[in-house]
Amino acid sequence: MWSIKTALQAVATAALLSTAIAAPSPFGGGMTIRQDNGEKMVFCHYMIGIIYVRTSAADYDDDMKRAKAIGIDALAFNIGVDPYTDQQLAYAYESANRNGMKAFLSFDFNWYHTDQAVQVGQMIAKYASEPAQLKFGDRVVASSFAGDGLDVAAMRTAADNDVWFAPNFHPEKGTDFSVIDGALNWIAWPNDGNNKAPKPGANVTVQQGDQAYVTALNGKAYIAPVSPWFFTHFGPEVPYSKNWVFPSDTLWFDRWQQILELQPEYIEIVTWNDYGESHYIGRLDSPHGDDGSSKWVYGFPHDAFLDMAIPFIAAFKAGASDPAPYITEDKM
Repeated sequence: MWSIKTALQAVATAALLSTAIAAPSPFGGGMTIRQDNGEKMVFCHYMIGIIYVRTSAADYDDDMKRAKAIGIDALAFNIGVDPYTDQQLAYAYESANRNGMKAFLSFDFNWYHTDQAVQVGQMIAKYASEPAQLKFGDRVVASSFAGDGLDVAAMRTAADNDVWFAPNFHPEKGTDFSVIDGALNWIAWPNDGNNKAPKPGANVTVQQGDQAYVTALNGKAYIAPVSPWFFTHFGPEVPYSKNWVFPSDTLWFDRWQQILELQPEYIEIVTWNDYGESHYIGRLDSPHGDDGSSKWVYGFPHDAFLDMAIPFIAAFKAGASDPAPYITEDKM
């Protein structure tokens, strides 16, 4: 009689074999993804805006410990221009430091504007000396959500630091990738090419998104996205109304298999705590506010996504194509 572990190994092996037989790699042979830090790293997008209710660095400790335990190397602190941002960043960086976690700023251009390059640079400068700030050598790591059109040169001048900048710029917009060090692809879900679910005649796979970024980066660093799913149902009762659902039934498993094939240097899990878009992998009972998503989120913890990620992250960092050897315990 097979154990659960044996069964999982068989499923993983069968999936890998069927993928290898049925679908040749879309990336071709010999693709090189440049190494900037000399090691594979796992980032996770972390929303500061939803946790404005926290009152001390201790409120962040559990998140930091859990993220580190599954192999996440750094949290990307998504920030807007809210008045509580600096206080919460102070707490978050303090907690990250004492829990052995690294972090960097990710500027959310739903709230920032592309004519605010100086303000972006000043924020980078403000936190550059934090002990937990992720750096590649002396280079301060920073990223974004969107932001195409930002004056990167002006940002670098205002930062008064050597900035390793890997924003979520978009190849399809014709953005100049020559001025950045790498790029984050946010779209971790099959889509129609216009931020909606696929439809007949319009189905863009996540792997096609990978290829678009790798081509545009032309050897620069690629931060590939990994996400469990995406569902949101904000109605007219809030100013950020959106009602989207993307195909996600087996996405968490499928996407990890693609990552083990692609083997980028960096990946970013989307997200730790964006409850409103349902792709959170962190604890639901961590202190946070309610942006209106409680009606479809509360009562539905996603803790199991953390457990499932462990062998995949270990395999990714080892450069392995099979997660089975990294399954160390049976869980259901």
